[in-house]
Amino acid sequence: MKKVIGAVLAASLVAGMAFADVAVTLNARLRSNMYHTAKKNGGATYTSLFDLDGGKYIPDDTFGSDTDTTADAFKHGGSGSMSDTLAFKASSEYAGVVLEAAPTKDTLNTDTSYSGWLKFGALKFTFGTFDSRFVNRYNKTAGESGLLDSDDIAKYGTALLSADSKNVIKDANNFATVNGSKVESLVADYTVDAGDGQLLLKAGLLSNAYKNPEAGDTDKSYTRAGYAFEADYQCDAANVQALVKLPKEKVTVFGVYADVKALPLPLAFGFTYGKDNNDYAVGSTDGVKGTAYAVDARVGYQVSDELNVASVIKYESIKPDGGKTDTALTVAAEVSYIVNDLATVFADVGYYNYNLGGEDAYAKKSVIKFRPGVVLTAGKDARVTAALQYDSWSGDGRTLNNEMSIPVIFRVKM
Repeated sequence: MKKVIGAVLAASLVAGMAFADVAVTLNARLRSNMYHTAKKNGGATYTSLFDLDGGKYIPDDTFGSDTDTTADAFKHGGSGSMSDTLAFKASSEYAGVVLEAAPTKDTLNTDTSYSGWLKFGALKFTFGTFDSRFVNRYNKTAGESGLLDSDDIAKYGTALLSADSKNVIKDANNFATVNGSKVESLVADYTVDAGDGQLLLKAGLLSNAYKNPEAGDTDKSYTRAGYAFEADYQCDAANVQALVKLPKEKVTVFGVYADVKALPLPLAFGFTYGKDNNDYAVGSTDGVKGTAYAVDARVGYQVSDELNVASVIKYESIKPDGGKTDTALTVAAEVSYIVNDLATVFADVGYYNYNLGGEDAYAKKSVIKFRPGVVLTAGKDARVTAALQYDSWSGDGRTLNNEMSIPVIFRVKM
């Protein structure tokens, strides 16, 4: 009986998709670490060989608990659990659905995006969990897991200072997110012609505990979604994005971003500001009262068909109410060269200063990362990236003195 039901469902699905554009893609990526060594501040050294999990297990209590087998606690150089994306998309002129999942060997429900959309002329509704960025981040690197594509620099807003609950402006220009994470959202957008380009207006509800009743209230009244508004302008010269998010009562996030296309080189920049005016108990994980802002700039230069240069600069600041200001600076660049159809060589370098002022909340520390490597291409969307990454730490409050690894990443996109 189950087989009959399965056959009927499959036939119904095929029939339903007969008049829609359907695409199914599957990517697979093994993020191994062939050699990894780290020296802790104080002398202890950890070394591993041929780690196909890429840092899945913490070695011993010198560095952490060896019973933690779920977190990628010791990944380095882009290594980690085998994972990538399974995507199903179907669309017509007036509607569509998207299902994206990042399966791993442990679970098939990691980082799942599930959304749909429908249109009434120029008015479009999108609902579910999804990414919604308008301005290009220019975070694509020559190899897999390059420094410019890492979480500590690739997204607009805070990065190095995103610890705990101080991340209200992390990945801020991603319209359907709260605190850098995708949430269930309902977004309406309307497109109109404006001069030589188009203007896109958005308004959305973001699933979040916007307002809860206070202690002692006899009547219970809840607001279960935050609010977001955005205006985007697109023309031949530039893409411009401006947004305001109100994810929680007394919390405001504002951002302006631009992708300049009139120049012969890729150029994007952004400014993000956030303010949390809520009073929190000491040590609360719900938030920190104060302000934060970040300035991002991404610049590239195509020297020739083979030689490319890309760079990212990020400055961020957080000031808790009544506390000292923490500031951080990140600068990273990549040079890549296409040798032939088989091989591309690259070199990434990055400087990460976790606190320029060395205030109390973040100890003054910095790290320089160097990551040269080669990409071997078997054919379209099938390649192996081999790199050597070396991190050198300095300053107070650091856990490690230095760390080095040889990540080897196999990737196929179909």
